[in-house]
Amino acid sequence: MEIKLNLGCGSAYKPGYINIDRYDSSVADSLCDLGHLPAKPNSVELIEASQVIEHFDYVHSKYLLSEWFIVLRPKGTLTLETPDLEKTSKKLIFSDLKTQQTTLQWVYGIDSPGMRHKTGFTFDLLKGLLGEIGFEKVRREKPRTHGYEHGIRTICRKPENYGEKQLFACFRKRLTSRLKVDDSYVLIPLEGWLSKIFATYAESKGNKERCINQIISKTAMCHPYVPLAFLEECMAFGVAQEPEARAKIDLLNWLAEIQFHKKIFSLWIKSKKNIKRLAKEPTDFVARLESLVLDVLNSRTEYKERLEYITGLEPTDIPVFDFHLVSLEARRSFNQGVRYFYNDQFSEALNCFVESSRMNSGYCLCYWNMARMGCILGKEDYEIAENYEKALRLARSGEGKRSLRMELEHVQEGRRDSVPREPVPEDWQVV
Repeated sequence: MEIKLNLGCGSAYKPGYINIDRYDSSVADSLCDLGHLPAKPNSVELIEASQVIEHFDYVHSKYLLSEWFIVLRPKGTLTLETPDLEKTSKKLIFSDLKTQQTTLQWVYGIDSPGMRHKTGFTFDLLKGLLGEIGFEKVRREKPRTHGYEHGIRTICRKPENYGEKQLFACFRKRLTSRLKVDDSYVLIPLEGWLSKIFATYAESKGNKERCINQIISKTAMCHPYVPLAFLEECMAFGVAQEPEARAKIDLLNWLAEIQFHKKIFSLWIKSKKNIKRLAKEPTDFVARLESLVLDVLNSRTEYKERLEYITGLEPTDIPVFDFHLVSLEARRSFNQGVRYFYNDQFSEALNCFVESSRMNSGYCLCYWNMARMGCILGKEDYEIAENYEKALRLARSGEGKRSLRMELEHVQEGRRDSVPREPVPEDWQVV
């Protein structure tokens, strides 16, 4: 018996299909999350998902489509309909106000359970995303629903030779289960680390053990569960064998237990940074860690001793180690410092600015505020001048440099009282 799924059915029942929705129980045969379907891998003949994918943001749509790819049988068909963002945008611009109001609902949905839209697609965007997941023969047809608005109807299929893409799709599913994360704040930077895995695997040239060692060394710092989930999936697919993988699994489980990624964040904060080499600092830091982990894997020595310096650090909280997230944490600490400064909590403010500068040493305003704080807290002239000079090296605008030089001259001439006793916030646009 052929299994056909009608996903996001809402109140529209489709005979001959298993009608599935997450919110509307009026006609659904099953209520469930569309990213966790009640179907076995390679068991579904046809999936139809009309006006569904736009209800997930772009990064979540990768995980959604990965699940659909997994359950489809080889040569199984996926049919999607979704608003056409390109044509709808043109309609929105050139229509009268009343038409614009209704068209906005087509683009963004409405604020009701299961009716909110989180992303939009052009055909090229959708085609690229489907190809990334592994679908082939992507083509466009005339939409069959919601004829009063511009839509995209796309049909594609799972290829007959699907093994590698199935592995990647199952890995995404296993990883989110391992990490217990569904937050786009984490998933977006995480995708960059996944791309390293996919690229390394594609270039492996048949030496799978060397490939897996490289994947571990490249991604363990992000979170040990990233390479661990991939290694577990490789074992499930027969790409890696349990006896050879056991030592690697033990290492990664231990790294996860000691929160290796959080200690890497602490190591980054503690590491000395050269303002003249800011662009290369993150790359060099990652390269050194990759080399260390790869050496541990290849040498088969006692890894707890080799990694003792890192594992002895106190963990700094971060969901995964990624420089995009690090910069966001630096920004948060900076703005906490601005708040403390504004409320005359000067010691607390200085601590926040110092912490922020250790996370993101390229932020001019951190050093500027640290210099002003130094004037208030009675720091030595050379300490204050050092922070002004760092800010000057990083400042880009003429106005910002003039203001910094003027304040530095006040300090050098013994006129600290002339330095403003107020924070420089992040919306100060002339640095």
